Amino acid sequence: MKRAVADCLRGLVPADALSTVDRAAVVARLHGDGLTDGEIAEITRLTTYTTGRIRARLGLAAHERKTAHALVQR
Repeated sequence: MKRAVADCLRGLVPADALSTVDRAAVVARLHGDGLTDGEIAEITRLTTYTTGRIRARLGLAAHERKTAHALVQR
């Protein structure tokens, strides 16, 4: 994994510093970890719109936001 991608996954480098392909890889990875568009946007410093657009282009369904009630049910 490229260092810049790894740093972006940890929130150290904004996704805007990455190539289009690397941004998509970061969104896919964080989505695979179960994060919502908002959570991904916060880590990557992308807008939620951009995060959602990348996710949709990858054919990934949006994750629902976890509520406190849903977390207690687990």
